[in-house]
Amino acid sequence: MNKIEALVDAVAHLKGSSTNPDSNLYQIRNPIGAMSFSKPGRNEIDTEGHRVFKSWLAGYRAAVFDLTIKCKGESRANLKPTDLLENLLRVLGIPEKLGQDQVVKFLRRALKEPSISRTTPLSYFVEN
Repeated sequence: MNKIEALVDAVAHLKGSSTNPDSNLYQIRNPIGAMSFSKPGRNEIDTEGHRVFKSWLAGYRAAVFDLTIKCKGESRANLKPTDLLENLLRVLGIPEKLGQDQVVKFLRRALKEPSISRTTPLSYFVEN
């Protein structure tokens, strides 16, 4: 199981983008609610600034790429591999402990790893 994909799945599940066809994120095919920070007109965006993708696969690939660079510490989010999962979740718009705990529970089940917590370092998700 790819850890980054499990992380994308956990965030998408929490945000309802993979399970609620009425949600905006489902409709714009954006699993993690990625925002667009590119020059205006470069990418299609919705009224809230979320990227709009042509297909679920395109949105999923972008989400995997985005979380990979964030966990490696290579994004403009100023996260480092030593930062904690809870820091990444705040950046993704999940600041509440309850939402973060739901992501943790999903990850524990998906990755069969009971030691995952909100304080798991981001490097865990990019290790082989």
